[in-house]
Amino acid sequence: MHIKRLVVIGCLLCVSALVVSAAEFYTPPVISVPQVETAPVIDGQMEADEWQAAAVFSDFIILGGTARPTLPTTVYAAYDDSAVYIAVQLFDPDPEQLRAEADQRDGQVWQDDCLELFIDTAGQRRSYAHLAVNSRGTQYDALDLDESEDFRWEVATSTGDSSWTAELALPFANQIAPKPGDTWILNITRNATGVGELSSWAQVKEGFHEPENFGTLIFGGRPFQVTIDDLGALWLGENTAWISVSPLRGAIPPSPPEQPPEYFIKLNVRVMGRDERGHYFDSIKETVAGGTTQIAVPYSVKQDGLSTVTFSLTDHEGVVRWRSAPYPVAVPPVSAALKHAEAAIGDALVAWAQLPAGPDKQAYDKQLADLLTAWGYLDKRYQKREQMTASELEGLLAQVELINQQAQLTRQQMTPGQD
Repeated sequence: MHIKRLVVIGCLLCVSALVVSAAEFYTPPVISVPQVETAPVIDGQMEADEWQAAAVFSDFIILGGTARPTLPTTVYAAYDDSAVYIAVQLFDPDPEQLRAEADQRDGQVWQDDCLELFIDTAGQRRSYAHLAVNSRGTQYDALDLDESEDFRWEVATSTGDSSWTAELALPFANQIAPKPGDTWILNITRNATGVGELSSWAQVKEGFHEPENFGTLIFGGRPFQVTIDDLGALWLGENTAWISVSPLRGAIPPSPPEQPPEYFIKLNVRVMGRDERGHYFDSIKETVAGGTTQIAVPYSVKQDGLSTVTFSLTDHEGVVRWRSAPYPVAVPPVSAALKHAEAAIGDALVAWAQLPAGPDKQAYDKQLADLLTAWGYLDKRYQKREQMTASELEGLLAQVELINQQAQLTRQQMTPGQD
């Protein structure tokens, strides 16, 4: 065995210290809701003209934040002087098979296909109202986990061919509407029993009862209807998302009659990778007026493993008016596997260096040389990862893991009784 092989492995094992990763960094989503003059009819039908002036929540993510749900959920919200109004369309390919066993108030609605809301009007992120409804309209409410608490709220549901819907009215305490700029802490979640999915607007890690991770609802101010039309490939390399922005009531400041009203915004994108080498941030400055403006938002995913992509909108004052959940980009973690494999080969080389000269050492020399060659070949292939598909990267990962296992087995054979 040549000394230079030991030197190469020693250099390969030198890596920089990691910083905040995608799994650790999280800023909760934000939604700004408009004040409307005419309240929607709460009948579960979701008429388009009733909700066209409402704000649209960003897409949900799976509990734990590692994937996007297979069944999408669309949420709209607005308010008037009396209540907050929320409409939700919960897509399902077979609504006739929805589980809706709870038929009494405060029954076990959360075990059905259901919609849940968690609302903290005090903004302390400690105590919250918990509301839930299934597709048959059965209501559940509690204060934190205390089911004896009942709240005043209205809900109606209906079932269609490919979804079920819920419309809710949440009256303000003492019929006093929040002032523009006031906030609630909020999360909206879904249990889809048919596919075993728990999904959420905000990123919650282990369960829905995590107020520290809930999002923020801003009343009035300068709301925009922001819709992510296309998230892009959500893959390694260069991506482009397409986001539509429409000013809602109160969003555009007064302007002289001879000038068309317009508003300056920034659409921001942040990618969080495993470490700072995988982070990315950019802003797109735009001027929006009446109607809908579709904006291209480029972003770059630089690392495999788990990264997240978050979009936000800030106004000309730098105030965040809308922020999405962190959408996961899950790429087979070949980089980490390569590091584990090189470490296993390094351990085997150390064990080989301590063997006495003889035929066994020569035999292991050949085995380790073959492992080094195979590792170098796979590492070279990995350098072209941005051109590889998910299945190709999964195959590469399996090959790297096999080398890791072979290196560990070789070291064990050279050091019997030491493990």
